[in-house]
Amino acid sequence: MRDLDALLNSLVNIDRDSLVAILSSEAEAAERLANSIRTRTSTQRLKRQQAVERAARINRILLFFQHDETEPYMSDADLALCKSLERKLIIRG
Repeated sequence: MRDLDALLNSLVNIDRDSLVAILSSEAEAAERLANSIRTRTSTQRLKRQQAVERAARINRILLFFQHDETEPYMSDADLALCKSLERKLIIRG
């Protein structure tokens, strides 16, 4: 899985619709991965949990960009990341 912070910070010259499409794709990929991992061993359970958490994180960020809403579980770092990206989107128009 790609580093989400690095991915989002690397996006330049992108509009809000494209950002939502990228985030939706990333969320779907994380959910597919979470659903495909077996949970027989502790390592598999950990990988599945990480994929579930990643999907949830992406969905919280997606909610921010789709509906300008935040969830109570959104971390301060994610909120700062979203606001930074939002400023970039506004600057570009």
